[in-house]
Amino acid sequence: MDERRAHQRFVCDLRARLLLPDGREIDGQTIDLSISGICVDTHETVEPRTPVEFRVWAVLADRETSEIVMPGRIVWATPVEGHVQLGAAFDRDMDNRAWARLDVLLQFLSGTLADSQRL
Repeated sequence: MDERRAHQRFVCDLRARLLLPDGREIDGQTIDLSISGICVDTHETVEPRTPVEFRVWAVLADRETSEIVMPGRIVWATPVEGHVQLGAAFDRDMDNRAWARLDVLLQFLSGTLADSQRL
């Protein structure tokens, strides 16, 4: 783990949709996820400090999970081989249901939760 990180990040490939204040929706794939933030690969850049609503879900062998909706703010944007990687921090005032669902997802990604039905 990068020593500058406050929380462990889990490499993952989840679907993501970003909802921007101007009404745009950007689809992407997560690169990694933690209790405090997310990195998403997209085709569009978003300026740092932009508030964003992240909607993240997993595609499992038998189904897609329901979305976890997490408000956050873009921290950085880096062009990488025709794509853009966006790093964001989640808002601390996210609702309790979203925090709980994010925690379950992180347990699943870490391998400490085997029951995908809880996702």
